Amino acid sequence: MPLNHGPKEVLLNRSDSTWLEVDLSVSCLPASLTTTTPLFVGVLHNLTKHKAEYSELRKLASTDHLTGLANRYNLEKTLNKSWNESIQSAQPISLILIDVDYFKLFNDQFGHVNGDKCLQKIAKTIEGCLPSENSLAARYGGEEFAVILPHCHMANANVVAKSIQKQINALDFNEIGLPANFRVSVSQGIACEHRGQYRTPEALICAADTALYRAKSDGRDRINLSP
Repeated sequence: MPLNHGPKEVLLNRSDSTWLEVDLSVSCLPASLTTTTPLFVGVLHNLTKHKAEYSELRKLASTDHLTGLANRYNLEKTLNKSWNESIQSAQPISLILIDVDYFKLFNDQFGHVNGDKCLQKIAKTIEGCLPSENSLAARYGGEEFAVILPHCHMANANVVAKSIQKQINALDFNEIGLPANFRVSVSQGIACEHRGQYRTPEALICAADTALYRAKSDGRDRINLSP
């Protein structure tokens, strides 16, 4: 009976003990073309370059090109996943929305190139304040950022927000030619889902956004907690 397999992805163990990902197809030649001994044709297709390009495309599709943080698509995807896991395990999940104060004035005064550099420094600072590998920092849009904190109560999220606030307040911009005493600040809104306070991830975002609006209305450079 003819034997035909593939194509199928397999791992080959090379002589140097490394692994090679390939597509493997095996086909049995028709009996009319062979002698009494069955002959098979095997075709290998090296997937190394393809896999690397695919991985790079996936990264580009989920990453904000300016800051290197997760983009809006990645944020929403991760929030939905973390939300479902938190609901199933009866664990809290917190969300921080962050807005750079008076960023339009920054761009008007120092230019958009320096504005981009400012956002990059802020993004790196926010990412450095993440408390665990399960947390995610993302660029929400423009000068807004978001932080997802799975298994994190409101009080712990507030600690993270205070660390973000303190470290951003301490940033200096001497290397891009800004005055030595120049400082930036952010306003932050926090919401926490625990035991059914919010019914959907979208509701959690809205609550954090409302808290952020209050922080800005109260004078900026502030942290507001959703009730």
